Amino acid sequence: MSGLDETTLLVVTPVVLLVVSTLYVVGVVRRAGADVVDRCWTLTFLAAIVTTFAYLAGGASSTTWWATALGNGAFVLSLGAIWAGARARAGRRSLLWVVAVSAGVVALAALVEGPGGGPWAGGLAYLLGVAAWTMLAAVELIGRSDAARRAPEAAALGFTCAVASAFYATRAVVFAAGGPTSATFERWFPTSTTTVVNLILVLVGAFAMMALRTRETTVAAAVRFDPVLGTRTLAHLGRTVTARAGRGASAAPVRVVALRCLDGAAVRDAFGREGREEAWAHLADVVLGLLPAGGAAGSDPAARDEVLVVLPDEVDAAGWVGEVRRELLDRPVVLDGDAIVLEVAEGRAAGGADTLGELVLRAREDLSARS
Repeated sequence: MSGLDETTLLVVTPVVLLVVSTLYVVGVVRRAGADVVDRCWTLTFLAAIVTTFAYLAGGASSTTWWATALGNGAFVLSLGAIWAGARARAGRRSLLWVVAVSAGVVALAALVEGPGGGPWAGGLAYLLGVAAWTMLAAVELIGRSDAARRAPEAAALGFTCAVASAFYATRAVVFAAGGPTSATFERWFPTSTTTVVNLILVLVGAFAMMALRTRETTVAAAVRFDPVLGTRTLAHLGRTVTARAGRGASAAPVRVVALRCLDGAAVRDAFGREGREEAWAHLADVVLGLLPAGGAAGSDPAARDEVLVVLPDEVDAAGWVGEVRRELLDRPVVLDGDAIVLEVAEGRAAGGADTLGELVLRAREDLSARS
């Protein structure tokens, strides 16, 4: 079919698998803060690597007959992890433990046949497990995704899983009817053909997963952070503070400080809208640089020139604002070649972390009263 013999495919497969697996894992590490989806799909590639080398070990010696069981279970785990990650991506529980149990059952089916089972020990359970998980993954990625989660990368991954499921389901039927030595099985479903199908599944899956996760994490970051200021959006600032307080008590005391560039309108008149944005970004940069441990900074596009800061209760808000003013004095912002020392007004409020919205309003009222 492809001009490649079985030995060549067995050499090429682990090389390709190692390369694409490394690319995916490196991508996850570079994004930092891997979530459940990333962990499930990383498991997909790690289990696939185990599968490849287990089969190589199983075919190398009769003393390593148990490696067939390991390979069967690992491959079922690999494809089931795609389904688990797709569920997590849709906001549901991953149920990865269900996948692990099924992989254990498939491995056990091969082990009970013992050394006499050969390379096809537990073969029917293995084929059915692969067919089932790839079809369930396809349903999760295509059939059950809402409009917000439909993406061409998810469709490509889902379609590939559906094709693989159809292939393995048909292979399971032929295996059950005549076994691995039947003429039909050897002609249409030999190891070489299956290896090519698996390679396509791995390649399409890897690049679809990488593209999908990169785009989704970029979109998520845009929702959480202002791309210019580097501060959290106002909504995500509230979620961050609440989550941190939730580790102890949701009503943990915090201090909110609202800082505003004075003469923002004058800066705009002198240096244009871009100059005003640069001044705002400079204030945010200084705030982020002086932010104490446990603090968070946010911004609201509707409130130009303003940066909101949430400080732990033990931090002296007045003293911290003094540090910001000194830093602004030492680090003027350069606009069109002119060094401008920014002056800021402040407003403060204190209360429980679970009332952050109210504290922001009070800090802004205090800011208006002081300006």
